[in-house]
Amino acid sequence: MSTEPAFRPPGIPDAAHSPRRLQTSVVWRTMLLMLFFGGLVGVLVALVSTVMVGREERNRMQRQLVELMATVERTASVAAFARDEQLAHEVAQGLLLNDAVARVVITETDHVLASVGEADDEAGVLRLPVLARPLTSPFSPDQQVGELRVWPASSKIAQAAGSYSRFIAIILLIELVFVVLSVAWVVLNVFTRPVKKLSDDLHHLEIGVGKHVSVPTGHAGDEIGRLAGDVNTLITRMDDLLAAERDTRAQLEASERKFRLIFESAETGIFTVDNAGRLHDWNPWLAAKLGLPAREGSDRSYALGTLLGDASSRLDTLMVRALSDQRPTSADFGVQYGESGVLWLHVVLNPLPDGLLQGIANDVTERKRAEASALAMAERDPLTGLLNRRGIEHRLSSALENLHGSGLALMLVDLDGFKQVNDTQGHEAGDRVLSWVARQLEAVVRRTDLVARLGGDEFVVVLCALESPDTARFIAAKIVSALARPIDAGGNQLVQIGASVGIAYTDSRADAPDALMRRADEAMYEAKRAGKSQYRFAS
Repeated sequence: MSTEPAFRPPGIPDAAHSPRRLQTSVVWRTMLLMLFFGGLVGVLVALVSTVMVGREERNRMQRQLVELMATVERTASVAAFARDEQLAHEVAQGLLLNDAVARVVITETDHVLASVGEADDEAGVLRLPVLARPLTSPFSPDQQVGELRVWPASSKIAQAAGSYSRFIAIILLIELVFVVLSVAWVVLNVFTRPVKKLSDDLHHLEIGVGKHVSVPTGHAGDEIGRLAGDVNTLITRMDDLLAAERDTRAQLEASERKFRLIFESAETGIFTVDNAGRLHDWNPWLAAKLGLPAREGSDRSYALGTLLGDASSRLDTLMVRALSDQRPTSADFGVQYGESGVLWLHVVLNPLPDGLLQGIANDVTERKRAEASALAMAERDPLTGLLNRRGIEHRLSSALENLHGSGLALMLVDLDGFKQVNDTQGHEAGDRVLSWVARQLEAVVRRTDLVARLGGDEFVVVLCALESPDTARFIAAKIVSALARPIDAGGNQLVQIGASVGIAYTDSRADAPDALMRRADEAMYEAKRAGKSQYRFAS
């Protein structure tokens, strides 16, 4: 048995060692399909040609027998006319020498002059009809003198026709195989192999390193060469896109590193909060200020409003305004820091997509302290350190708003005899007296009460959270008594003044500060008219 490997086209792997090749290789599929259909057509052509050639060969043999009978017809006619059996027998023997003749009979009327050979009765062979030719008189062509009958040798004719048709079929098959192989070679080398080469180049191509597929040899100017050029153009565009993507990614990574550095190192709180007020991320600065854990590894949810101590939903209002207006909004929040300190944060919220808000928090505690200090200085009397008119008006309004079932007394204190002290002892002595009065007023009231100097020698005392007006009467009496004592005006000079006190009492939050002040002022003048150094309650 031969061990020589089967033929396969150069460069094509052995399909027997690669079962999936028949499914994945267009070269092999093309070859096999061409061989299959070529073989199928070849078999059909061979069968048809065998039938047609056999039929034609039988017809040709019959025509040859007819011509042969025409050749001996005149001699056979002479033998029949002369009743010469010897001559008829020789004619019959001569015809029988032809392989296509099985039997020959020459008759004169009803008399058989010669009969040689046997009819071909072989089974399975198409039996040809007996050929008969009339014999006429040599002297009168219209007078029939006998008959020449020839039995064709059907089996030999069939054998000869079969041999000839097989020969023709073999020629056709050889020609068909040659044509199929020629077409297969053309398809393989002109189409499939170049396409396969492009496929292999693309399969092993490294994208992004500037490589391209090579144009198959001999195809630079045809459609395959144009296909390779289009593929290289696409590869170039893809390389450009990949290069642009790498640059964009590098820039993005650099930006992310910069942002991360800013995020981690900024002395400002940076965070993201959703529309429900839950923190999504925060930086270390905010974590340190609000007591939050490090963001990484923390699954707990934190509400920003709770961390800011926002009990009045100001943060919710701020978020709603930022999301509805789609622009940044800001507000200050005071956060309890330690046991007695307050951390002031200026929070800015900027809306982001998907209902999120980007937040920034700055520590404005120092600014708040400066503002509070400036406000305090603006509301204080520089001589006595008490509240001035602006300060008492501000705090009186707040005190009235905080009345919850208790009472409030406003005392207007006007010094008696102060103008004489100021005129005789000088302004320095007068200032000393005013400062002494301020300390005396602070000494007789509670820490929660308010003391102010309206200007000149007018003072205001506000008693908060009173259970009854009797407390106001008691403190007013103490004020009148305390301010009636001698005062050291400096330079070993003692002076004495007095105080007239008007009291307006209320337990209603609806009373206006101005109205309360007018009632106290009228009561104060009533005390002066009554003899000074005493107090009066407003009606």
